[in-house]
Order: sequence, then structure tokens, then C-alpha cells
Amino acid sequence: MRASNILGAYGHTAMDIIYNADRFPSPNTTVELLGRHELYGGTGANLARIASSLGVKTALASHVGDDFPIPFMVALRKSGVDTTDVVKVHGARTPFIIMISDKDHNQIGFVDQGAMKLQDRLPLRTHTVDSSKFVHIGTGRPGYALKVAKRARAKKKTIAFDPAQELHYVYTPEEFKSVLHQSDILFVNSAELEKAKSYLNLKEDAELLSHVKMVINTRGGDGSRIMTDGDEITVGTVQPDKVVDTTGAGDGFRAGFYAGLSRSLPLEECAWVGAATASFVVEGVGGQSSLPTWDMVQRRSARRKCV
Repeated sequence: MRASNILGAYGHTAMDIIYNADRFPSPNTTVELLGRHELYGGTGANLARIASSLGVKTALASHVGDDFPIPFMVALRKSGVDTTDVVKVHGARTPFIIMISDKDHNQIGFVDQGAMKLQDRLPLRTHTVDSSKFVHIGTGRPGYALKVAKRARAKKKTIAFDPAQELHYVYTPEEFKSVLHQSDILFVNSAELEKAKSYLNLKEDAELLSHVKMVINTRGGDGSRIMTDGDEITVGTVQPDKVVDTTGAGDGFRAGFYAGLSRSLPLEECAWVGAATASFVVEGVGGQSSLPTWDMVQRRSARRKCV
């Protein structure tokens, strides 16, 4: 099949329940919650909607439950997302995430995997791999991720592996290695970078390049860096108008990065586009509340702050 999409995203489509508090409670104590929002979220859906808003033709592969809100599907399609592989699993719940942010925008989360926990028993959704140039393997069950990676490799796609926080509590070292060794790109934040190195018994960040061609390390307020064989690119941040909520900022960066790749921009410029996109995401609550266009991101890129 000829690629009709630029990006194929595998990951969660979930409901985000976001709370705010001044601080986190210590064990066996209580704090007051200051706000509650129930919003569309999930790493896969965030990436797909934001990338589509930037003009990237994107397919989403995800498993949801009987209770999946019809307006959520409408919103995905209205954004231009190819939802062929967004599948309802009968008898299962749609995943949901309870996220609590303190006044400094630190976060703790609780995940109900719902239908996504059943992935290993379900048939592989192949349209998203087969129709896309770049295959982004995000959150989900490791066995399912490996099937996606092997099919993408057989189809000669460019594969990015982005296990996110599930690297800490879903993946074993062996499962991580098996998917990584099928991949071309690894996306990690700083905590995930350390976990990845521990799984592979590595000491230096650059040693990851013996397992994968490129490492993209997002570092929050410290910007990002891209490591390839013989080169390291460090990129700063782009100033938002305000910071309301950091949920989905990393998904915004990834969407912007792919928007740059889809336009054949240099890697450094792709990272700056990612930073500019993330700056819009943090201005609203949740990952899908502030969806910028390509023109909006281009105008904001002038606010670059090097690190």
C-alpha cells in the first residue's frame, strides 16, 4: 500500500480527569482539590489531533471501550485524523487517567488501562502501519507494540518508539529491548532516559546509539536534545503566553517534530517546531484544548530561548 498518511500513531485514546492542588499529600493525609476537568486525552489521541492541526496527515490506532464518547470520535475526525484503527472493544471500558498537578506544575497520575490492557489478545490493526510513512509506537502493551514494530520494519517504515511513563511500570527490560531493536528513533524524557539506560546496562547517554539510530530527549523547561551517531543537537524552549497545565506538552513536542519532518526541515528546526507547538499546549488544560495551526507555530517560533 502506498503511504497516504505521513504519521501513524499507536497509543492511548483516553479520558483525562485533571485535578489541581496546592501540593501533594503525604501518605495517610489529605489535601483539598482546587479544580476538576474531564477532557479528551491519551498519548495517541493527543499526538494525532495536534499533528493533524499542524497539517500532518495522521492515522490513529487505539482501543477504546463501549463507553467511548461519540463527541470524542467526532472531534478526532473533525481534526482530520484517520480513525480507521480506533476500535471499540465490547465489554471493556475506555481508558481513563486521573492526573493531579500541584502549584508548580509537578504531576502524579493514575491510569485505568481499560480496553488497552486487552491488546495482546486482539488482532493487530494494520491500516495505520501500512498507510503511513512514519510509525510512532507509543503507549500500549509491549507484546502488541512488538507486533506493530515488526510489521513496520517489514514494510520499511521509519519507526519511532515512545513508551513514555509506561517504561517504568509496564515494560520489562527484555520487552523494552525487543521493541527498541526494531526501531529507528527513541523518544524519552529525562527520567525515561535513565530508565532506558538501566534496562540496557549503559552508563553514558550516547551508548544508546548502539541500539537505535536517534535519541530525542525532551527536558521540559530545559528544552530538548537530539543525539545521532557523531552529533548532538541542543535546542531550547519557546515562551508561551502563560502556563496553565503541562499535560500533553510532550505530545505537542512530538507532533511539532513530525510536522517539521513532514516538511523536510533539518532536525534542529524540527525540534524548534516541537518546542513552539508545546508552548501552545501548556496554555490550556489537557493535551487537546489548545490546538495550534502551522501558521501559529511559525509565528511563535520567533520567541526562541536558547539554553
